[in-house]
Amino acid sequence: MMNSFRPKALKCSVHLAMLLALGVVMLLYTVCRLLFYFFNKGFFAETSFSDLLYLMWGGLRFDLVAVLYTNLLFLALMLLPFRFRHHPGYRKVVKWVFLVFNGIGLALNCADFIYYRFTLRRTTGSVVKEFANESWGTFASSFLVDFWYVALIWLALVLAMAWLYNRIRLEKAPTYNPWFYYPWHTVVLVLTVGLAIGAMRGGFRHSTRPITLSNAGEYVKRPQEMYLVLNTPFSVIRTINKTSYQPIHYFSDQEVAQLYSPVHQPADSARFQPKNVVVIVLESFGKEAIGGYNRHLENGTYTGFTPFLDSLMGHSKVYWNSFANGRKSIDALPSVLTSIPSIQEPFVLTQYVSNNLPSLPRTLRQKGYHTSFFHGAPNGSMGFDAFMNLIGVEEYYGMTEYGKPEDFDGMWGIWDEEFLQFMAGKLKTFQEPFMTAVFTTSSHHPYKIPERYQGQFKKGPFEIFECIGYSDMALRKFFQTASKAPWFQNTLFVITADHSATHTYYPEYQTAWGNFAVPVLFFAPGDASFRGVERDRVVQQIDIMPTVLGYLGYDQPYFSFGKNMLNPQEGNFAISYQGGYQWTEGDYFLQFDGTKTLGLFNYRQDKSLKEDLQDKEPARRIAMENQLKAFIQQYNNRMLENKLQVSQK
Repeated sequence: MMNSFRPKALKCSVHLAMLLALGVVMLLYTVCRLLFYFFNKGFFAETSFSDLLYLMWGGLRFDLVAVLYTNLLFLALMLLPFRFRHHPGYRKVVKWVFLVFNGIGLALNCADFIYYRFTLRRTTGSVVKEFANESWGTFASSFLVDFWYVALIWLALVLAMAWLYNRIRLEKAPTYNPWFYYPWHTVVLVLTVGLAIGAMRGGFRHSTRPITLSNAGEYVKRPQEMYLVLNTPFSVIRTINKTSYQPIHYFSDQEVAQLYSPVHQPADSARFQPKNVVVIVLESFGKEAIGGYNRHLENGTYTGFTPFLDSLMGHSKVYWNSFANGRKSIDALPSVLTSIPSIQEPFVLTQYVSNNLPSLPRTLRQKGYHTSFFHGAPNGSMGFDAFMNLIGVEEYYGMTEYGKPEDFDGMWGIWDEEFLQFMAGKLKTFQEPFMTAVFTTSSHHPYKIPERYQGQFKKGPFEIFECIGYSDMALRKFFQTASKAPWFQNTLFVITADHSATHTYYPEYQTAWGNFAVPVLFFAPGDASFRGVERDRVVQQIDIMPTVLGYLGYDQPYFSFGKNMLNPQEGNFAISYQGGYQWTEGDYFLQFDGTKTLGLFNYRQDKSLKEDLQDKEPARRIAMENQLKAFIQQYNNRMLENKLQVSQK
């Protein structure tokens, strides 16, 4: 009786069966796109229903490319012009090839339901390199435990795919004359291959470049919407071993140098003061978590989760509008220590990491500084140790150097409290002047704190806030220890975050500018004049290196994509990339796709970026476009030409 309700299998020719099978995958990719949107709806708050429909229509183009790539073997097996294609054993092999390869494609799409929150990008081919030194088994098991529902969704999609595939049945082998059968099916094979190549390239004209991620910009109003158009298999396939940068010629060399130059000249009165420099990069410390930046929230009652940082702000130089230059942990250190932002892809994963890089550690070593870097994760994690060696850091301190595996948190590294105390102890042994940096680990998924602290820190709407409270406490204890050391008063501390938090609660931090909002504090305990809040200046991670050099009175020309915040003549901007270029200047926020402006907003007054001002303020739009174009031209061309340093006198 039950069998009478089962849908009948559709008997069809081998070519129709092939097309129907590909259609099944296309349907499931569309389902994945809808699920991706609903899992990450907070990041697309400005996208209307009609916008979403258009984005999904555009996404079919990219889905087709991905489906063709991932089904190349399936297509070959189905198109071979031989009659054994109808043999039951052969059809079973073809079925499993179809299910396995498309199961992998669906898994990549499903993984980005969650991973997108961490990067605000579709996963690309760089993910293999990014985690090359990590334990994939540990990460995979942790992901499956914490996001088990995503695994169930993937399993449901695969089962649906298998069920639908089983509804497609081949007709019996035709009894065509072999003199007709083989030539005809060979012609079909050749035609299908030609059509597939054209589809995968995005067109048939010889001038058509293969379709890539940037082509998604054709369908969007806002840069971040590119990730609704794209799918993850496409993003991975198109970015494996690809070069991101191309020569740019918006302006002549003379014109671009007048608009923006990364070559910095010292002030005539510059006199170098060899103070110690300690740079602290806090994992996932978005500005939303810090009460000192958010007194306006909850009708003035918001206190945040960082009482120590709040107190430190009162003794620091604070530039109110402060931003990260990337969304990944591996974006942060190039930005902070070499003043190189990540554009399109993490800089450390590009071939240009082999260029002659500017570097705060190397620059200060030339002035007699001892340089070091601390990271409590297993040595080799994120490739930090290799990068530190590349930019001139003398000593690297990781889990190996810490030497007490019992303080390992079980996932990322040594607990922040213990590791920061270890760092404080090491700093006492360094000869002054020294320059050091530390990258904390505890405020990271899976958001655990030591058992002895359970229930002691304020909880918020997301688990990360409790971890941030723990790391803030660990930072307070570090400063308590450091303040007793003789080197403390002769030190400039810089505190920032690697990127904003994965989870945000308040709408203003779910916007294109809020996604990059992080603290940037300069604290000089022995210099009471270097304090106060500047609410109209814009600071970013790439400004840290030139500002430190400016504060120390560095007396040589140097290269930096950022600006010295102590020199107002160097501008008032920040750069980021989220599906397109984002340029913050003063109170205004510009989104640009490389050719045209997509939006211009006064983000100070319009925190949700609702009112596009590009038509109302064309002069401002053009001026900001020109500044951004000059930056892009300098960045791309200098990367390509390896012109990232200034020869010293």
